[in-house]
Amino acid sequence: MEYRKLIDVEFREFDREALEKSWKWLNDPQLKSLTMTPDFDQESQEKWFESLKTRTDYYLKAGWYNGVPIAVHGLKHITDTDGEVFGYIGEKELWGKTAAIQMMQDIIDYAKSRNLESLYCITLKENKRTYRLCRRFGFETEKEVTDDTIMMRLRF
Repeated sequence: MEYRKLIDVEFREFDREALEKSWKWLNDPQLKSLTMTPDFDQESQEKWFESLKTRTDYYLKAGWYNGVPIAVHGLKHITDTDGEVFGYIGEKELWGKTAAIQMMQDIIDYAKSRNLESLYCITLKENKRTYRLCRRFGFETEKEVTDDTIMMRLRF
C-alpha cells in the first residue's frame, strides 16, 4: 500500500514500559470507549501480562516513536485460520499521523507469515477511524455483532 509516512513508528516487544503506558491509555474514557475495554485493575493486567509468555494465541507489539511507547497492536484469538485485529494509539496527538496504517500493515504481514486465511476486526459502528482503516486495507463488513458493533473481515 502506498502512503506517505508522517511519522516513522518502530515496533518492539510489548514490554513493561508499554504495559505501564497501556494502563494509562486504557483508563482514558475516550480510548476505553473506542476500544470497548472492560474495567480492569492492575493486578488483573499483571496476570494477563505474565500469561503472554506462554500464549500462542496472541501477537502483540508496542509502537514506539521518539524513544517512547505510543501505541499497542496485534492479534488475539489466533487460530489456524484467522485472528482478531486489535490496536490503539495511546498518544492522541499522534492520531491521524499514519501510525495506524503502519500498525495494520505489520499485523497483516504477520498474519500472512502464519498462513492465516483471514483477519477480523470487531469495532463500534461509531468508530469511524477504525472503520476507514479497515476498509482501506480491504476489510469488508461481515455482520452486525450487536446493535453497536460490527465485524469486518479481510480474506487473503
